[in-house]
Amino acid sequence: MITFDDVSFAYQGGIPDGSEPPALRHIHFHAERGECIVLCGKSGCGKTTMLRMVNGLVPHFYQGRLEGDITVGNVHIKEASLPQVAAVAGSVFQNPRTQFFHLDTTGEMAFNMENLNIPHDKMVERLKETAWKLDIQTLMDRDIFQLSGGEKQQIACGSVYASMPEVIVMDEPSSNLDMESIRKLQDLIRTMKDEGKTILISEHRLWYLEDIADRYVLLKDGQIENEFTSDEILALSLQELEQSGLRAIRRKQLWNMRTRTIRQEKDMEKAAFLEIEGLRFSRQMRQVLDINRLAIPKGAIVAVIGENGAGKSTFALCLCGLLKHHGTVRINGERISNKKLPEQAYLVMQEPGHQLFSDSVLGELMLNKGTVTETEAVAVLDKMGLAGLENRHPGSLSGGQQQRLSLSVALCTNREIMLYDEPTSGQDGDNLMRTAEMIREANENAFCSMMVTHDPELILRCATHILHIHSGEIKKFIKLDERGILYMKKVFGENSQTEKPLKTGIPRLLEFSGKYKGLFSVSQILAGFSSLLLLAPFLCIYFATRELLIGMSGGGYDTVHMMQWGIWALVFELEGLAVNFIALLCSHVGAFHTEKNLKMAALRHLSEMPLGYFEENPGGKLRKIIDENSAQVESYLAHQMPDLVGAQVAMVVGFILMLAIDWRIGLPLLLLLIASFTCQMTIMGEKNMRFMKRYQDAQEEMNHEAVEFVRGISVIKVFGQSAWSIRKFRDAITAYRDDALAFTMACKSGYVGFNTIVNASFLVLVPAALIGMTFSGDTVAFAGKFLFYLVFAPACASMLNKIMYMSNYKMQAVESMRRIDTILLAKSQKQPMQPVKPQNGDICFEHVTFTYPTGETPAISDINFIAPTGTTTALVGHSGSGKTTIASLIPRFYDTQEGTILIGGTPLDQIERESLMKQVAFVFQNPKLRKATLEDNIRGGCHDADRNAILRAAHLAQCDDILKKLPDGLDSVVGKKGVYLSGGEVQRIAIARAILKNAPILVLDEATAFADPENEAQLQKALAELQKGKTVIMVAHRLSTVQNADQILVMKEGSIVERGTHEKLLELQGEYARMWEDYNQSISWKLTKEVRSC
Repeated sequence: MITFDDVSFAYQGGIPDGSEPPALRHIHFHAERGECIVLCGKSGCGKTTMLRMVNGLVPHFYQGRLEGDITVGNVHIKEASLPQVAAVAGSVFQNPRTQFFHLDTTGEMAFNMENLNIPHDKMVERLKETAWKLDIQTLMDRDIFQLSGGEKQQIACGSVYASMPEVIVMDEPSSNLDMESIRKLQDLIRTMKDEGKTILISEHRLWYLEDIADRYVLLKDGQIENEFTSDEILALSLQELEQSGLRAIRRKQLWNMRTRTIRQEKDMEKAAFLEIEGLRFSRQMRQVLDINRLAIPKGAIVAVIGENGAGKSTFALCLCGLLKHHGTVRINGERISNKKLPEQAYLVMQEPGHQLFSDSVLGELMLNKGTVTETEAVAVLDKMGLAGLENRHPGSLSGGQQQRLSLSVALCTNREIMLYDEPTSGQDGDNLMRTAEMIREANENAFCSMMVTHDPELILRCATHILHIHSGEIKKFIKLDERGILYMKKVFGENSQTEKPLKTGIPRLLEFSGKYKGLFSVSQILAGFSSLLLLAPFLCIYFATRELLIGMSGGGYDTVHMMQWGIWALVFELEGLAVNFIALLCSHVGAFHTEKNLKMAALRHLSEMPLGYFEENPGGKLRKIIDENSAQVESYLAHQMPDLVGAQVAMVVGFILMLAIDWRIGLPLLLLLIASFTCQMTIMGEKNMRFMKRYQDAQEEMNHEAVEFVRGISVIKVFGQSAWSIRKFRDAITAYRDDALAFTMACKSGYVGFNTIVNASFLVLVPAALIGMTFSGDTVAFAGKFLFYLVFAPACASMLNKIMYMSNYKMQAVESMRRIDTILLAKSQKQPMQPVKPQNGDICFEHVTFTYPTGETPAISDINFIAPTGTTTALVGHSGSGKTTIASLIPRFYDTQEGTILIGGTPLDQIERESLMKQVAFVFQNPKLRKATLEDNIRGGCHDADRNAILRAAHLAQCDDILKKLPDGLDSVVGKKGVYLSGGEVQRIAIARAILKNAPILVLDEATAFADPENEAQLQKALAELQKGKTVIMVAHRLSTVQNADQILVMKEGSIVERGTHEKLLELQGEYARMWEDYNQSISWKLTKEVRSC
């Protein structure tokens, strides 16, 4: 498919005598159709040049001396034109921005097909197919400038894939991606390979291609030094890879390269050197950073990790003073202002070209005179692999060389805090180690360093601490010891839990208005018009008052005109009220439908979330968001939004009237109102947005703890405790009180200042009137104007007061929408595009490792076992050993971070949710029944079952005695105002539900844990009936229940330590034998003495 026949190439230009060194020398290479081949080697070895030959950029765009022959398919590159080559080979560049020609994603994906003259209908069909196969439907019709780096890379791949080339070349596609985006890139490459595409990839980061690449071609100095099959290169040790300038080839190698930093942890001072308190930064009323408190010890090298958009780079920009933020930064106990931060901290940016200013490489290091000598600068360049480039212009360097030059400049600055943003982007193995060494050395001269990075290889070579930032907040700050490595591994193995909204605040809220969105525009227009009508009576009063004063001064009363002005005032007032009523009617209709849509969307999305989501987000918190936050949103849309527009229009017209009637009185009054408005703005700033967030956070936490308190009220009553004796509930109430008071006190100065100034209008009005009267020629006319201001000034104060409260309600609505979005944007489990049905009931765990979202260490590690169809597998072990975790993963309550779970030979993520639920029945340790009839509760196992089938399932589950003692039998309602069942009876109803479901796989999680002897006997009969012919996974502590299992897996600290039948495990005399002995002793316990009363 791709053939290089003795190819050599030297780029044109560079050396005057024309003796340019060849970029490639005597290359012989062949790739078969459907192969995925990786070109690897040190920077400058010729990888990119080979790709440019395949896609035709060499020799048609990059001129030079080319020898030998290159063919791609049936196309001879030297003879064919670029359009002819483009029809065969598609390209994905390292920086996708360099290949975009459109502003929207759909247009960009269609661009290649347009150039190939593909018919319009075929293009539309191909776009839909591409979006579906590559799982990028959510990226269609998006603004390219709003995409993250990973999303841009996906669009670049989609653009190439849509044009259906036979060959795809990719130049370091992972260099600027985070771990989640790399996993998506893996899926893209795997999809292309499965369709028979020939893929040629130039790459430094190799581990993500472990299960994809067929061959690896190692280049050195423009020649092919070696070729490896996938198995051959995977057999190389990390040391052998490093000798060839290569980075880790297997994912597991990433976590085996921990290098102690020069400054050992024991040598680091325990006292904090860098202290951050209340650091906050917002963009367009949206809070990006909210760092409450962070203390970093002297000598630490902190790796800042987190998903794209979490606020990591923003945090670095704030610390170096490039972004103005709120909060306190202390260095060695001294508070440093924003202006002084650039003198204390230096940032190496992700885009090195943004901070290279000199006309030579050496000149960059010498810009800060006095910090480094020329000799020292040359030594630094040599250390960074830039020797011999001292006189080159920085703009002529490659991306990797520019990155190393920026690092060299940082090494020469001698700042107390060093900040690095993705310092190893596009670096090979040698330069990665060189960069890690440089960061450690720079930290010797500085007092602490922070690096924003997604590269675990760099972190493990030089970091001492991990700082995990999620959604602008600190989620974890931890030492990089064994516990820290496990935590980092977990974070890098997770996908982001939330989607990113295209809009925020009120525009995001209005997306849920649907066809009623136009009503809000109508409402605002009518509210503005209503405010004008309601201002008109003030003018009518002014003109009527003027007529009255003229009459009092001897000019005669014109009662007709006065009556007319009074009638007009009444008409305007009534019209204004009528128009305002219609405005509120429109806003209420739109608001009610918006609230309904929000609640329906939230509930619909929650129904698609896995069980693990509800472990992290308790019911009290979710109820508060769905009920209270949506109600706040409705209140703002229905009342405050039209009122705010009306008040703003009234204020603008009012200011005009103040100056138009008499500017001598109006101007001082206007200045007073502007001063009060300034006080009002202090209440609506970013600081109070932060307090609003804290206030609602505390309210959510208090609601959650209140729900838990009510659920546990029986225990509290038994032990005679009060609400205040429950520490978490008490702390939640106290926190809510403190945050409510803090919010109030934050508004105090602005609110008091506003009310003091706005109500002091007469202190300005009377002196202004007295001064104006002395310069007025017509005292009667001036008196009329003065009376107008006496009436109108309080009305203006009322309008300003309304604006203040409306703005506060707007802050609440924006914060409420953000909280509702925490539900709506939470990622549900990905469903397969081409679902596969399991062939049988086999269950297979292959190297499964899982960490709970709220955990730091794996709950289970490297679990491997097979449960064949129709067999029983028992999981035993002490509490916390991982038994229930394994059981919960089978119905896909959670997704694993590592490994694969298969049912009937099909991975869980390829089975449709509905199909999986039909395959698995789950009997929980503590089952729940709905407040419904017993018939409806049992029918939950099969909604189509008739009453006879339900009665049969109840009979098989030994529920006959339960139905007989209830007055309404199967029609008895469970719960409040109904019947109550014991724990064992509830368990039997749950078993009846599972029998009715008749799923081929059955998971039993301590199904008899709380049963008494009588109930247990009945439960065992019911379970025996339930297990017939099914694949059973049984979690048990009572070892007597697992003696007949086909295999027993003994769990300890998240791993399987023993496996076999009951008899074989007893023969081993290991962990299971010890547990069996302890169990037999426990069931023989008895009281040997009487209990005597005191």
